Amino acid sequence: MTGTRIAISLTSIEHLTGGDVGGVLEFARKADAAGVDQLTVSEHVAMGREVIGYPYGAYPSTVDADWYEPIAMLSAVAAVTQRTRLSSSILIAPLRPAVLLAKQLATVDHLSNGRLEIGIGTGWQKAEYDGCGVPFEGRTVLLDEQVRAMQALWSNAPARFAGRRIAFEGLYSLPYPRQSGGVPVWFGIAPGPTNIARMAELGAGWIPWFGLPSGNGGGHTHREQALEQIADGRAHIHAALEALGRDPRQFGIRVMPEPAMGTHGYDLAATIAAAHDYVAAGATHLEFAPGLFCRDLSELDEALAAILTLQGGGS
Repeated sequence: MTGTRIAISLTSIEHLTGGDVGGVLEFARKADAAGVDQLTVSEHVAMGREVIGYPYGAYPSTVDADWYEPIAMLSAVAAVTQRTRLSSSILIAPLRPAVLLAKQLATVDHLSNGRLEIGIGTGWQKAEYDGCGVPFEGRTVLLDEQVRAMQALWSNAPARFAGRRIAFEGLYSLPYPRQSGGVPVWFGIAPGPTNIARMAELGAGWIPWFGLPSGNGGGHTHREQALEQIADGRAHIHAALEALGRDPRQFGIRVMPEPAMGTHGYDLAATIAAAHDYVAAGATHLEFAPGLFCRDLSELDEALAAILTLQGGGS
């Protein structure tokens, strides 16, 4: 991958459109026409009443916030865009049966003419798992088996897979994704040794996440720690890729630069000014959520144009 690529999160745009999803799709259309490299959607299937277990400090939203289901949302985005890649940031994959998820993703890949790159992870709230009837413990093992099972379904008919949590034999799940080899999978997981090996073997990219600033100070230290973790994770992932004979230049790292705090909320200009540090640390894709920086719809076009000034630059 050469040059910095720009990902734009559609999450929170609905706050600027009065909850009108049509306005979100119109912005997606504009972003596609402007040359954005990726459009992303975040998720929670459901939220418990208490924010328990969030690992990145103060939870930056509320439990009653709007969250569109990413697969359905990306289907709609696919219909109104032509060239930009589509992704999630992140889809909590273990909340969904692997065989169904494989079919859903293959379908969206066809609807988008082969533009889907799914970002997956395990989430953090136990109440969400309890509500979906999925065990919270062992969710990372389940995530690993899901990817392997989906890749089997995307490449063989009939397909078979035998894991601890997922097992099937003689299944036909057609059509395969439009992209040869299946839908590229990006992992939103911590870069420990087991996860690094998992990403090197199965992944097309890594989506590190460090949370959003709470406005209570310590932002500089938090940002410096994030940059160090990106650089360290990149070095270990690249070494693991090379050990498997994979080209690290084909592996993406998508990072959302920490929004800088201004007098009246998040400061987009200051955030853009500091974004090059993330590229220097190893990010191939910079992800921005314009909805965090804009007070109304009239500011979106200008914000998008400012973010795109970062596109294509190197470290």
